[in-house]
Amino acid sequence: MKVIKHCLLGASLALSVTATHASEFINVLTGGTSGVYYPLGVAISQLYGKQIPDARVQVQATRASVENLTLLERGRGEIGFALADSVADAWNGEEEAGFKVPLSKLRAVGATYSNYIQIVARADSGITSLEDLKGKRISVGAPRSGTELTPAPSSRLPA
Repeated sequence: MKVIKHCLLGASLALSVTATHASEFINVLTGGTSGVYYPLGVAISQLYGKQIPDARVQVQATRASVENLTLLERGRGEIGFALADSVADAWNGEEEAGFKVPLSKLRAVGATYSNYIQIVARADSGITSLEDLKGKRISVGAPRSGTELTPAPSSRLPA
């Protein structure tokens, strides 16, 4: 419920920005359909559709943060979701994160929720600490996703 409230707050902030462009197409950039960004994007698109007269709203499933930021910079979306780390990397042009040049056309609208990375293992795996991950195959998110690029978990994992 708290996530929905934050989403609605972010959407209301975004509505105030786009209300003057009522006849324009609004493309909401999300993430994969099985991730958290997609249903949040659907909720925002529904708010836009109800609150902005004659708005044509579309939700676009993407590979999430990095792609969303790139699409926004190129003018191929009006609003999108991204992890704060990815936004900073885009703004600074961090090539390792997929941004060859700084993306200077981005503007923050609001935060929707606090984002944490969870490290989860099966109960029968024997993994009880980060050190136990040494030599194991792990999934760190979709290629070029904000989760994959977040330095905190990868810098703490054993080599």
